[in-house]
Amino acid sequence: MTTSPTQSDRPEPAQQAPVQAVRFSPKVPLILFLTTLVVVLGSDLFIKSWSFEHVAGQPVELVAGADNTPADIPQHIGMSVVPKLLALRLTLNTGAIFGIGKGAQWFFVFVSVIATAFICFLFWRAPRNAYTIQICYALILAGALGNMYDRMVYNAVRDMFWLFPGVHLPFGLNWPGGSPDMYPWLFNIADVALIVGVLTLMVLVQLADMRQRKLAKTSD
Repeated sequence: MTTSPTQSDRPEPAQQAPVQAVRFSPKVPLILFLTTLVVVLGSDLFIKSWSFEHVAGQPVELVAGADNTPADIPQHIGMSVVPKLLALRLTLNTGAIFGIGKGAQWFFVFVSVIATAFICFLFWRAPRNAYTIQICYALILAGALGNMYDRMVYNAVRDMFWLFPGVHLPFGLNWPGGSPDMYPWLFNIADVALIVGVLTLMVLVQLADMRQRKLAKTSD
């Protein structure tokens, strides 16, 4: 016959270390955001300046505050970067993407200012560990600022990238306007940053929505 152990004789339950939430330094998102913003915006402005200095065979001097137009750029064949894939050729876009809304420069500046404030607000509200989203916000902001700078200074956006130079549409087809080029629109780094940032955000939102629906179905 055995007696039950006293309170002091009973083994103490093993103590588990408290679970601590993973904390992210508040400086990391800001550094990532600012680094992406500075690199992309700086690259955009540098490539624009370099291209208008060298691509046309002579420096193209734009007048700050004047109504600069594509007619101010001398005729030139462009500069091949990757044959049949990418070349540099200069133009000035007085509208938005694909030349839409020509002549409404200060409207686009106003929209860019609103977009800048909105992107900064979204970044402030974004989860601190959502690094991909923060990079997307930085890309969108860099694109908006890069083109806004051109509109405020030159009343036009400097474009230079030309996809598929010398490659024409099949079967003798032409775009509206008569161009037979596979991709007749010229663009810059700011345009690329805007498109990549927006499209990536759309994909992330769609994936998050799909996960939410999946969780909702499993919980039913």
